[in-house]
Amino acid sequence: MNKLKKAIIPAAGLGTRFLPITKAVPKPMLSVLDKPTIQYIAEELSSVGIEDIVIVVSPGSDVIQRHFGKNQDLEDRLLSDGKTALYEIEKATRRFNVQFAVQEVPNGLAGAILCAEPYIGDEPFALLLGDELIYAGENDKPCMKRLAEIFESTGKSVIATMEVFGDDVSKYGNIGIANEEDGVMQVSAIVEKPSLAEALSNNAIIGRYVLSGKVMGMLKTLKPRNNEIYLTDALDTLAENGELLASCFEGKRYDVGDKFGYIKANVEFALMSKEIGEDTSAYIKELAKNLK
Repeated sequence: MNKLKKAIIPAAGLGTRFLPITKAVPKPMLSVLDKPTIQYIAEELSSVGIEDIVIVVSPGSDVIQRHFGKNQDLEDRLLSDGKTALYEIEKATRRFNVQFAVQEVPNGLAGAILCAEPYIGDEPFALLLGDELIYAGENDKPCMKRLAEIFESTGKSVIATMEVFGDDVSKYGNIGIANEEDGVMQVSAIVEKPSLAEALSNNAIIGRYVLSGKVMGMLKTLKPRNNEIYLTDALDTLAENGELLASCFEGKRYDVGDKFGYIKANVEFALMSKEIGEDTSAYIKELAKNLK
């Protein structure tokens, strides 16, 4: 059985769409309510029992390292003040075994993955992109759990997919589907951000993957295009060889790399909050009375 034990979270982007805040604060540290997006993403891994995480950061992103590290002064103060609930919240930020790799050269997603090679080696790994949150409700199977189960039963790399239509087709990597059984799709080809006429299907690639150990070696052989190494080049080779699967997911995806998507995530997470959900709902209803 191929047991999944490790994960990579690329977090080295400049976040230029969120300037000026990202001049000082790394985009993965922008919060949805009171928790940075990168912590939500790390917590998705709990469904598959992964605690060994490599976060790939840009130079000078020590704030991410501080977030996942120990703050003894803060913990001592919370305990001395009797704020045990807040202490447990703070403690939860360091329950993962996190290693950090620095991406010195901005050479794309595959370049970020290669920065994590010293920690991953030739083992399989989960890959979670930081611009997307996937919320799983009580009756939903978490996306990473679904992907891990497929990988561990087949030994093949597997990617998450969702249906898109119209102009949205050209915003994502797009997959061709050879066949589908029990919700598992055999990927035949991949095209990067095609026009509607060039699309292979309505299935887009989203930022959740479980990749076999051979992928790291494949990335090392790729030649850069436009100063970037492309993960999709390796995935397309896997697809040609019948070694790439895809699956839709349960729950809801939020594109927090987009300003409107980020606002939607904050509003909807606030509505789901036990602490402020009712107040948020009442506020939105009152606000809506004055909207045109």
